Amino acid sequence: MTLRDGRPSYEIVEGVAWDAIEWEARLLPLAQGADVVCFGTLAQRSEQGRETLRRFGAACGKGCLKALDLNFRQRYHSEEVVRESLRLADVLKLSDEEVQTLRGYLRGAGDDRAFLNGVRERFGIETVVLTLGAEGCRVLGPEGDLRVSAAPRRVVNTVGAGDAFTAAFVLHRLAGREAFTCADRGNRAGGYVATQDSATPELPGEFWVF
Repeated sequence: MTLRDGRPSYEIVEGVAWDAIEWEARLLPLAQGADVVCFGTLAQRSEQGRETLRRFGAACGKGCLKALDLNFRQRYHSEEVVRESLRLADVLKLSDEEVQTLRGYLRGAGDDRAFLNGVRERFGIETVVLTLGAEGCRVLGPEGDLRVSAAPRRVVNTVGAGDAFTAAFVLHRLAGREAFTCADRGNRAGGYVATQDSATPELPGEFWVF
């Protein structure tokens, strides 16, 4: 990975362990008892990884929240993988840059709001979360169309900020918080990580206060 103006570009090595995640019998009770499953497109770049994810998702209970982070990286995604992932998701998180890639696969028209609402309806997704960098995020879901601003930050390194946002948003969603609170906590967590020269800094406890 290299950084330019705090934004990353990646060299993603192929043939590593997570390219060969196998289905095992011990995964079944984990899936059946899971409260949430977070997944993306990158870990599905091998057929074996895709098949394991499909089986795990199919085994999850009805109350399990399935959150999809469309982490588009280089060539490691396809229309088939994207469509299958969207069908599995309850929550879709993507960045403003990733919207354009998604449009290419789904050939959607209109502004971002119209396009993403169309994705929600088409794939039966409950909530779509669009991150907007320093401007915060937008949430489209049962509570309507919400714009939640973020506090100004001195950005050092954006690696890991999106994952921190997703983690905070999903945990507060599981705790039953309204969409605005979930988004606000996501903005705070992602913004804090962007101020640190580390993708995985220790997060202050304030982000996990429910």
